[in-house]
Amino acid sequence: MFILESKKLDLIFKLLIGIDLVAMLIIFIHVRIWPDFPVPHIGNRLNNPFMFFLILLILRGWVNSYFRGKQLSLIKRITTEEPIRIYFFSILLIIQIGLEIMWFRQPYDGDFFWNLNAEKGYGTLFATAQLFVLGMVVLITARVDYGENAPWSEKLPWFMVAFVYFFIGLDDCVGIHENFIAIGGKLALDSVTFHFIHEWLWFYGPVAVVVVIFFARFFLKRFSYSPKVMGTMFVALTLWIGVLILEGLSKKVVDPLSYDYTRILIGIEEGFEMLGATLFIIGFSKHLKNLQEKSTPKL
Repeated sequence: MFILESKKLDLIFKLLIGIDLVAMLIIFIHVRIWPDFPVPHIGNRLNNPFMFFLILLILRGWVNSYFRGKQLSLIKRITTEEPIRIYFFSILLIIQIGLEIMWFRQPYDGDFFWNLNAEKGYGTLFATAQLFVLGMVVLITARVDYGENAPWSEKLPWFMVAFVYFFIGLDDCVGIHENFIAIGGKLALDSVTFHFIHEWLWFYGPVAVVVVIFFARFFLKRFSYSPKVMGTMFVALTLWIGVLILEGLSKKVVDPLSYDYTRILIGIEEGFEMLGATLFIIGFSKHLKNLQEKSTPKL
């Protein structure tokens, strides 16, 4: 992998990160605390600057090996070391429970920041951050798993897995799939079948099937040595398949019934997605932990 060391670029990315964080703070103050805050209004959505923040972190890690190593070591530590990993995963689960409680507590058309179905909501920010961590855990685990001199045939599957997680996080945060709803809405206008489900599923669905098959084969190949790890992975994968099924049912089956049914479906769907991501992190980090223990000589 090509790594560029540059103090100038590092400084630029560091400044951009600072500016982005200030922008997020201003947006938060304007929309949540003080609407008349005497600073120019720069928007009311946190998701786009948050994604920009994550991208800047990656870019800074690309040009600053010390920063990269420090952050990767932190992720590795909180996901593999006992009892820190227990605290970390407990916090993730508590946040998910809190988000679900606030989703059902708020009116359906109430506070959009607690709306699990809105890109600008806290749930989206959490899910994006969790998927970002998941992608990084996969890359960290991959390097330990395949070793220094592995051929690309062994490296590529790991990179593909990480890419899927990163892309889903990106899509969740900025709503790429929403564009396919707009495109699909103009196609096959007379087809009841085509518009029975959300149109983006016709574009993402075939890719999702390929990804599920690829993931299943990957998990069977890499984690067959540990029924616990493999079981965790397949439970997580099943939850994500459930997300797609619920998405397919929402438009014409659940949504027309009532807001209450829609709220329940969204709560379950988003809960499945967040919990699935957590289980994926648990599975990959457990595999990483196993590899570390295997490579450490026993005294």
